[in-house]
Amino acid sequence: MACDEWLLESALQNGQAAVRVYAWSRPTVSLGHFQQPDHLDDNTRLVELDRVRRLSGGGAIVHHHEWTYSCAVPPQDHRNRHGDSLYTRVHLALVNLINQITKSAGQTDTPLQLRGQAPKNDQPALCFARTAADDVVHRSHKILGSAQRRRRGAILQHGSLLLQQSRFAPEFLGLLDLVPGLKLPDDFSATIAHAIAAALHWDASHKSLSIAEQAEIEQLADRPEKQPNQPSRS
Repeated sequence: MACDEWLLESALQNGQAAVRVYAWSRPTVSLGHFQQPDHLDDNTRLVELDRVRRLSGGGAIVHHHEWTYSCAVPPQDHRNRHGDSLYTRVHLALVNLINQITKSAGQTDTPLQLRGQAPKNDQPALCFARTAADDVVHRSHKILGSAQRRRRGAILQHGSLLLQQSRFAPEFLGLLDLVPGLKLPDDFSATIAHAIAAALHWDASHKSLSIAEQAEIEQLADRPEKQPNQPSRS
């Protein structure tokens, strides 16, 4: 999470756009920035999992069998500075990517799509129980949702692509549960990153973090946590 905050600061200070796609080393819950830690205390399956707080808003996510992406948009990137259209651009890029993979594999039964009109709900604690018009769904099952944080014109957008059902949140099915037999390419995470970059009209190139950059990220991670005070759109 500190790395994603550092990407947002780099976008703000240096005009550096970035896409990051990553997995988690062990099952972890990320709380939306404005959630209270006790929001999940009544969920006995989650109580023993590590918890971190995201910079973005929205509900809690169980990071287990999934890919997490983030993208940082600099303030001067006028094509992508409108937050609502950023959701749509990124989500449609991943819809098109996954539908192409499923089509190539002969799996053409039910393509992924954006939810469209979303029924209102009472904002449950877990992200994948919430509904939004730009959710990516297979039939009615949400497999991708995103949230944002905006800072002085720069935007950080996080999203989670659910691949498989987790024993810690068995009520949510993932892409591979809903499309049995689907084989994702070995470089799927890199393919996601390039699809997002292309959708945002960015030229993508891989860049490893320097030792100095890693030290800056560690400093962010070591700061005492501040209590959130204002919500943002999720």
